[in-house]
Amino acid sequence: MTTGTLLRLGVLTTGRQDWGILRSTCKLARTTAGLDLTILAGGMALSAAHGASAAAMASDGLPPDERIDWLALGHHSVHQQSGAATSMIGDVLERLHIDALMVAGDRFETMSAALAATVARVPLVHLHGGEETEGAFDNAIRHAITKLAHLHLVSHAEYGRRVITMGEDPAAVHVVGAPGLDNLYRDDLPTHTELEKRIGIPLAGPIVIVTLHPSTLGADPATEVASVCAAMDACDATYVITLPNNDPGARVIRTALEEAAQKPGRVAVESLGERFYWALMKSADAMLGNSSSAIVEAPAVALPAVNVGSRQKGRLRAPNVIDVEPEGTEVTKALRCALDPSFRLSIGDASRSAFGDGHAAERILSILASWTPPRPPIKRWTPTGKPNAA
Repeated sequence: MTTGTLLRLGVLTTGRQDWGILRSTCKLARTTAGLDLTILAGGMALSAAHGASAAAMASDGLPPDERIDWLALGHHSVHQQSGAATSMIGDVLERLHIDALMVAGDRFETMSAALAATVARVPLVHLHGGEETEGAFDNAIRHAITKLAHLHLVSHAEYGRRVITMGEDPAAVHVVGAPGLDNLYRDDLPTHTELEKRIGIPLAGPIVIVTLHPSTLGADPATEVASVCAAMDACDATYVITLPNNDPGARVIRTALEEAAQKPGRVAVESLGERFYWALMKSADAMLGNSSSAIVEAPAVALPAVNVGSRQKGRLRAPNVIDVEPEGTEVTKALRCALDPSFRLSIGDASRSAFGDGHAAERILSILASWTPPRPPIKRWTPTGKPNAA
């Protein structure tokens, strides 16, 4: 490491989708001795059209130290954005001389960062490896990032086993739980009244959170969003719709959801910000769409979730999840089931501990305190073993 025992850690966020995962670790890292944190924000995190999560970061006391705005170049295709992100992140890594870079998940921008770190010879720390999302090209990206990473912080023992079967060193694989769950235990979540003021409509029950992203491997986004809109029309509820990311196919979904949000008792938002999103999740009666938060975080509050289509296929499931194909009648049936109070009672505490207990950040910082980033950052194939338990 660069200065005695001080670990200079860079953490990259590319938008609301990973900041919810990274926030608790960054918050704790700011007050952790022996660690010098640099927060890098790029892509959708800086884009007003996608919620500009960097603004919420600043209000939370964690403003980005570096802003890497590849979207400002005006590129529209994933290929162009990926190339620009790789180049610009690489320049920043070479200038900062950090000891390691932490990334989360499976976005194509995250892959760009992993490639940049590899070429810059910066060891990579990866959160949420070993998971499966068969309906999106993110799945292959996640596994590729795993093979570039040097420290693996996974959300479940089964995911740790999968990482190890890919030839990763068992000593470098740690089960920490899902860091996003830490947000549900924050002491600064807004009240119901504050939540209504932020969202702009009365939040009368039942409340349904709707989040639909493109399934980028074969599924028709128009079919998926039509099935979700049909279910909203059929089931009387208050719908809070969070608009999609910038994956291919997002425009079709965005247009349909914005139109659907014009009806009474509905609102569409780019991003609520972390505090308001987690407060909404704790107040909601169901989730609808294909968001990973319905699979990973919703079980912690026994929140029923209707998962539409194949985007999240392959992830471990808790009893709160109802999987359904993107067909209007079937999605409607599943949503009615999710909103039935007896269903929520039936899942009870069985869901609550599936992916951790809200203390992932503490485990992550403990692991980092005893970790020495490899220099040079050599990658070797390692025979199969077992992951380190939490």
